[in-house]
Amino acid sequence: MKRLLTLALLVLAACSSGGADDEPPTTAQNLPTAQVALIGTDGNVRIYDRMTGATTDVTNNAGLRRVYSQPTWSPDGTRLAFVESTTEVNGIQASGPAVRVGLRAQSAPGSSVHIATIAGGKTAIITTPFPPFYLYWSPDGGRLAFLGNDASLPGQRFGLINTTDNSVQRVDTGAPYYFAWSPESDRLLVHAENRSMYYLGTDGSQELLDVTPGRFSAPQWFGDAQLFPVLEGGRQILRLHTPEGVSRRDATDFGSAVAHGLSPDGARVAYIAIEENASAFGLGALMVNTPETTVEVAETVAAFFWSADGTKVLYLTPDMSGEDFALRWNVWDGTGSLAFESFLPSATFFQQYLPFFGQYANSLSFFSPDGNYFTFAGTIAGRGDGIWIQSIAADTPAELVGSGSFSTWAP
Repeated sequence: MKRLLTLALLVLAACSSGGADDEPPTTAQNLPTAQVALIGTDGNVRIYDRMTGATTDVTNNAGLRRVYSQPTWSPDGTRLAFVESTTEVNGIQASGPAVRVGLRAQSAPGSSVHIATIAGGKTAIITTPFPPFYLYWSPDGGRLAFLGNDASLPGQRFGLINTTDNSVQRVDTGAPYYFAWSPESDRLLVHAENRSMYYLGTDGSQELLDVTPGRFSAPQWFGDAQLFPVLEGGRQILRLHTPEGVSRRDATDFGSAVAHGLSPDGARVAYIAIEENASAFGLGALMVNTPETTVEVAETVAAFFWSADGTKVLYLTPDMSGEDFALRWNVWDGTGSLAFESFLPSATFFQQYLPFFGQYANSLSFFSPDGNYFTFAGTIAGRGDGIWIQSIAADTPAELVGSGSFSTWAP
């Protein structure tokens, strides 16, 4: 009988306030060209350089009561932000491929965001009152948004770190809470509590949008194009908008809910009209829409991500041919798809990233900058467990480059 992995729904939440220290744990010296950040199976943050094959420790003190998580590259690839969570009780677990923060650790005072300058600079350690679950840089790198959950208070918290002076401010609340930075880094497009869409200024000011959002999670915003669904006249419509609220075009109508992604050039819309009773391994068919046409990429897809140049889509499909419910990466290049080896995803990816892939698509990349490789963490039967680099060239097996539970490519 197939064994179904348990989907642990992590609530994206918000955190704020705190001070900054200068106590660098990083020894990474290489420039971020062709670099992959990863979480090792021991819980430490490392950087793998594909050009040299070298792996460098960013931290070396993770353990039962100290966990590092959420490595997130700055837009220019020169800095790496990540979360540290510590506690005096056994509220943190870090074993094997699974790294998670327990409820006691979520309310522990020893929580911080680290911002490591990769080329030999200091690491800023910004104290937070509880560990963030999610990090997202502004496009200009001047601010780092974070979501966290305060176990002592109801709701979720959103905060901003000014990366120039490392000051922290509480900005907003909401549950659930999804958002996209503006290209100018001066405000955010927020979808909160499944019912509100508004612009959020970096000073906390709000400008409510005169729309009723459809059922979805994270909006996207590239250039003068925004993507999110609206409810109009009993119809749920996935629509491209201008920042001024003008409709550009409709991509599709949908029924229950939709997962969507805008190509970075704003030209194409990928989406899944989520089926009723969909599982984490198969939400529905992946479609790609342009003003001229709509094509079906795959019949059953669990998640998808655009390449930086908007020419390719990396997507996951279920593979139920073995004893476990496995997944398979695929790449669509506009003309067809290439499927890669079946694998079991790491618990970290499956629990923390897969359920919220739409929001993570805004803030990190699995593709290399040139779109010719991608990285992932998991187990390939008969070949090993850990961090893999996969070329998108046909008939090229994935390369195991180290142990770990999560990896993400520098821009």
